[in-house]
This record gives sequence, structure tokens and C-alpha cells, in this order.
Amino acid sequence: MHRNTHDKVLGGVLSGLGDAIGLSATLLRVLFLLAFFGIGGITLGISSGAMTLLYVVFWIFTPSR
Repeated sequence: MHRNTHDKVLGGVLSGLGDAIGLSATLLRVLFLLAFFGIGGITLGISSGAMTLLYVVFWIFTPSR
């Protein structure tokens, strides 16, 4: 996995994840926002603060490409 610095909104984490698993970065961004705000009951038991921390950790430790 890598951070995609050419197709990024913040750090390129979700774009790189999309490249790695073969999904659209836009789809992953929408799913992330839905889970972040808990819209439609999609909270997965993860708080928005924990999701933010997880995103920042991936941003720091995932190499860019």
C-alpha cells in the first residue's frame, strides 16, 4: 500500500488504499465520510476521533508514491 499523491484530497491515504484493493477512491471517500459521521447507522463501533487518529497514523507511516 502507498499514499497516492497525484489523486489526493488530504493525504492520499484513501486514494492509495483504493489503488491497492482495486476500488474507486471516490467510493472509499464517501464510505469513510458515512462511517465518520455515522449516517444511516454505519458507525461500525468506531468513533470519529478514532477514525481521525487512524487516518493520521496511516498518513504518517504509509510511504507516498
